[in-house]
Amino acid sequence: MSGLSDTLAALARGGGQLLRVPTALLLGWAGLVLLVLALEVWALLAPAGGPGPVGSALLVALVALLAVPVVVLAVRRRRWLRLTRQASAEAASATVVVGGSTDLVTIDALGDRVEDEISGMDGEEDVRAVMDAFTEIQRPEASSRGAGARMTRALGVGRLAVVGRVFGRMERAQRALLAAAGGPVRAPYLVDDLRVTVAALLGTVATAVVGGLAALVLAAVLLAR
Repeated sequence: MSGLSDTLAALARGGGQLLRVPTALLLGWAGLVLLVLALEVWALLAPAGGPGPVGSALLVALVALLAVPVVVLAVRRRRWLRLTRQASAEAASATVVVGGSTDLVTIDALGDRVEDEISGMDGEEDVRAVMDAFTEIQRPEASSRGAGARMTRALGVGRLAVVGRVFGRMERAQRALLAAAGGPVRAPYLVDDLRVTVAALLGTVATAVVGGLAALVLAAVLLAR
């Protein structure tokens, strides 16, 4: 479990570092679009003779709705980077003593050594079968609560059923990885529902596009006044 957990931590941190700049640019662009849109809405609502109560409520609701995925993605991104950094630091500092030797061996190296030692042995398949069964027993059941579960149920009907199935497979894969990595204690970066993070990412892209178009429309309205 330790070798796999450390490997996943390294892969997670590598993926986080790879996506760090693109997600920062996306969040920056979406935040700028929201700021411009909010200023334009304020400019429309401030003077007398604005769009009226219903129009004002719709404009404010639009800005608030577009801001939700941006805020969620920013919070998830910050937590992901912090947890993967901590997990990688703990993996790098973890050492064990093997065979009474005083030489220090990293956990990743120990995992590779065990794999090499059992490879080709007569009982290799039996050992792997027992380990697979133990992992399956430890695997937690799917949660029917939370935003991710609600999204999966909502998207699991009609024409969006394909998206719902993808989200369901994503949740099962995340649970399997979490169990194989040793649970929330050893892999805290896998605790946050990946479905919510992916939905927030897609929502942030939609905010940058839809918010930009809305900002152009409001700019034209302000210039025509």
